[in-house]
Parts: sequence; C-alpha cells; structure tokens
Amino acid sequence: MAIVETSMHFLARDKLYEHEKPYQLKYEPEKGISNSNLRLEKQEPLKISSIRGREQQFSMEENGFAVLKLDKEIPYDDFSDPAGIRRYLDVVSENLKTLLGADKIRKRDPGFPIMKKGNRYDYNQPSTVAHIDSTPEEAVSTFRQVNGDLKNFSPNLRYQVVNVQADDLMPTDVVFAAKATENLQVHYDAAHQWYYLEDQEPSELLVFRQADSHPVGRVERDEIRNAEHKMLASTLYTFFVSST
Repeated sequence: MAIVETSMHFLARDKLYEHEKPYQLKYEPEKGISNSNLRLEKQEPLKISSIRGREQQFSMEENGFAVLKLDKEIPYDDFSDPAGIRRYLDVVSENLKTLLGADKIRKRDPGFPIMKKGNRYDYNQPSTVAHIDSTPEEAVSTFRQVNGDLKNFSPNLRYQVVNVQADDLMPTDVVFAAKATENLQVHYDAAHQWYYLEDQEPSELLVFRQADSHPVGRVERDEIRNAEHKMLASTLYTFFVSST
C-alpha cells in the first residue's frame, strides 16, 4: 500500500467563528470589505494512503466514496471538445445510475461544462483546502433548484448529492455576485483518514458523497439533522501535491 506525505490546509479553530460565520466572496467587493474571513492553518506532514489494488473495499454505503470504472473508454481528445465532453457526461450519467441505483442523474449546474464569461480560468482550479461542497441545507436547496419542490415527490424518495472526483465541520457562506451557497469547511483532526487513487486513469472516477437524504452504513455517525431531512455530512476532500 503506497503512502505519500504532503501538506493540507484546514480551517483554524479560531474564536472569531464563535460570533462570526466563515465566508468567502467570489466577486470583487466594495472598498473596505474583505473578500474572506477564512483563517487557515497548514498541517504537515499528513499521510495519504493509496487504495489501488483494494478499490472494492470502499463503497458509497459504507465509506461515502467509491471508485467507478466506466464501461467505455474515453479518447483523451474528447476532453477538449464540447461534443466529446457531452458524450463523456452521458457515459458518466449511465454509470452513476448503476453505482447508485438511481433512476435519474441531474447536473447541479445545467450549463456545465460551459464556463460563464468573466471567470478567471478556462478550467476550474482544484481546491487545496479540505472541505465538503455543500451543507445538508444547501443539498436540499440544490435538489429543489434542479428538480422542483420536494412536495411533488414521494416522502420515501431518496436523493444524494455526489461529486465525481460533526464538530470538525463549519458551515461557510460562499457568495457570488448573483447568488449565495453554503459549504462545509473542515477543522483538522488527527483521527481523519485520507485516501487517494494512485495512477488514476481517465476511465476511473472517484465518486464521493456530499449529502444523502437516507443515510445508511458506517458513516451514519456523521449525520446532521435539519428542519426537513436527516442528511449525511459526508466525504471530505481536497487537492494535494505529492512530494514523491
């Protein structure tokens, strides 16, 4: 089992957050307004274990993440071609249905992968801060935006918010010029276990859960209850640079 050592950034356990909610502004604010109040701390060395050769030991239900092997090979050039990307997303969608036992897969942003004008980068850059992309409340909001009001669905409906790629978590506002969302920043905890997929191939996806309306399995201990649903605060993730 390959283990790499790296560094990672976490939200500091700062007294500031006892009276002020963490936030990030994704636009240029007025003069005198800070674009963020995040106070980060760097942890190193931090060990990350490869799951190569034991991918089947990890599952969405038990661990909150899994490796999905696509049933079709994707030519590398397709990733720079809009039509090729659409074909790729269709393949991903069908494979996710099988992995999750889902009837329908919906993108959070209907316009993805077309980037809106005004972004600084041609491609989204990976985050180097440990986090979860949405809070349980934000997951409910995302479901409504994409599918409509929850009242239109069976009360037994199960839905999950996943990515293709507790007292340690802090809800954080992420504010854009035209909308606001909420994610979860992470405080460092020595008990956290970190994994990566060594020599990942284009046909291999790391799928990890943000929230689940019907949490089951070992990760259920990390549940967060809100007014409407019992949602699962799930897999932490980040980008890291290996020293090897």
